[in-house]
Amino acid sequence: MKNFRSDIGEVLDRAQRFHASDQPGQALFKVRAIRDRAVPQPLLTAYTFPEDTHQYLDHCYDNQLANWSLRAHLADDQLPCLGPWYGIAEHSAFLGGHVSYAEDTSWHHQLMDDPRQLERISLDENNGIYRMVVGGIAYVREKYGDVFIPRVRGTSGALDVVNMLRGNDFFYDLHDDPEGLHALLLRCTAYIIDYYGRQLDAAGMVMGGSVTGFGEWLPGRSIGHMSEDATTMISVEQFERFGRPYTQAVCDAYDHAMMHTHALGERCLPAIATIPKMTLMEISNDPNADRAITVYKRVKDQLGQVIPILPLSRDEIRDNLALLKQQRTVLWYEADTLEDAEDMLQFVRRELPVG
Repeated sequence: MKNFRSDIGEVLDRAQRFHASDQPGQALFKVRAIRDRAVPQPLLTAYTFPEDTHQYLDHCYDNQLANWSLRAHLADDQLPCLGPWYGIAEHSAFLGGHVSYAEDTSWHHQLMDDPRQLERISLDENNGIYRMVVGGIAYVREKYGDVFIPRVRGTSGALDVVNMLRGNDFFYDLHDDPEGLHALLLRCTAYIIDYYGRQLDAAGMVMGGSVTGFGEWLPGRSIGHMSEDATTMISVEQFERFGRPYTQAVCDAYDHAMMHTHALGERCLPAIATIPKMTLMEISNDPNADRAITVYKRVKDQLGQVIPILPLSRDEIRDNLALLKQQRTVLWYEADTLEDAEDMLQFVRRELPVG
């Protein structure tokens, strides 16, 4: 790979060693942004999709070149990767239906008036969103794979897909038509496994592993990220009945899994984390919830062996160093300046080295 990051081999090797060891006190440190060096992303509303897909991906490549040129000598664990991203809608609209775009996200309009309308959804390779995602990954790999590692887009869990297909009527389905809902969840689970597998085939393996939609490397043929956003709105009992069996089925199809969760869904985090093959779990910082580290500390003893991905500030890393030394952690960091990023990188390398 002619990657402009000269230490890419070391970064991947460190990720491999991190996942191969169960020794506590190790952390991968990823500078996700440098605020005073931010390069604006291309706006989704500037394009007509799917017609402008390749042009948009070309502009995303230019954007990432600009971003990485400003941090090329930063020796953190962030992988230089590139893949399609068109907002949240592609996690369900690959099954059909209409999508609306805003500048930085998209929405999938409700497609089904009843959970039993299974004929309304299909995995069609001619679907525009399918081609934008799977075809977009293949395009990036072919055209830019010598500069950026191709990554998948990821997927939602079956609960989230059904929530988008049914809109807010989904929450009535939990009570009014559980049998119909289970049938829809089962169908969506099969489509998710197939859809993600096609993404992974398009992206290819990297050093014996998979590079997920959030740029995390996982060993083997692995899935990531998935999401369980609907858990912010349902009970643990509802997740155990309608979510866990289907998320487990998706995880069973792969070697490892990475899950995106919300601090606002705190009550369901233990149920998600203890699903077999769940290896990485991001807990996001949400506006109407405690900070992710606060939520994590409350539930950590119920999370099994899952490795947390925690978005932490400088003070949160330093103030929780004793906790971090008791476990393996992936740390996501937003730096104010390059100097800030380098300073915290040296601190983490010294205090939480990967063996």
